[in-house]
Amino acid sequence: MTKAAPQKPSPTRYVTAGVCLIGAMVCLPAGFIQMVLALQRGGYGTNSVAYAVGWLGLGGGLLGLGIALMIWELSVRHGVRH
Repeated sequence: MTKAAPQKPSPTRYVTAGVCLIGAMVCLPAGFIQMVLALQRGGYGTNSVAYAVGWLGLGGGLLGLGIALMIWELSVRHGVRH
């Protein structure tokens, strides 16, 4: 079995991770504010709660993707092998 070639650092991966993390920092507070306002207006089961959950889900997904890409890129840049 041959060894895999070492990966090269990628500016695209680094920038994508940064954009995802910044997007998460926008989406999560927006979802929290939407949720608070939706619960004050009408409570559970309304369309605005679904909208707020969508914002929170998007923020969580971006946060997870951003952290994963950042860990991947930093491990490649610093030569950390698992």
